[in-house]
Amino acid sequence: MADHSEDALMREINEELREEQMHKLWKRYGGFIVGIALSVVVVVAGYQGWKTYTTSVRMSESEILYSAEMAARSGDTDQALSELGKLGAEGKSGYQVLAQFQQAALLSNKGDNKVAAVIYQEIAENTSNDGDVRGLALVLGALQEIKVAGENRDELKKRLNAANSDNNPWRYSVREILALLEIESGNNENAKNIFASLGNDSQAPDGIRSRARKLLAVLGS
Repeated sequence: MADHSEDALMREINEELREEQMHKLWKRYGGFIVGIALSVVVVVAGYQGWKTYTTSVRMSESEILYSAEMAARSGDTDQALSELGKLGAEGKSGYQVLAQFQQAALLSNKGDNKVAAVIYQEIAENTSNDGDVRGLALVLGALQEIKVAGENRDELKKRLNAANSDNNPWRYSVREILALLEIESGNNENAKNIFASLGNDSQAPDGIRSRARKLLAVLGS
């Protein structure tokens, strides 16, 4: 009977160890228990405790995000920014980056474009974020930087050009912003070339293609 129970326990543990999160946990903490006569039951118990902890963190941070949203809707922007800033700096779940996006959006609405741009740039440069998320942050941040006089346009163009590839889902927005920067610099011919390309690209979003054609008409084709 004891052997049968032990076999059942081992099967249960092996199933747990097959899960991706268990592999991550074992990889991270395994060095502390190798060579130590700890029962495998402790490992399983630790895994269950970890799942409970991460669930608790997500719930707690989602409540903070919701509270900040309610504060913003009620007009208490300062309270919302305070909560979002703390979550954005200290968060341990996916709600952290959502808090950063909301914080930047609120700052933009207040006219604090420079600070908003900094937050977007932090998101874009954080390699732990998803690539599409980083691309969106780059675009939104660039739009904020354009509104700030005296910002380093060469540095902004460098970041945008690095993202101007055919496999970047945000490439059309990137190109539109680059064209606007060319107009700002007085390089209308360069801007016209970009707008012409966007206006003739059937895969470009309708809004961007339409704006490109209108601006090309204004500049003179």
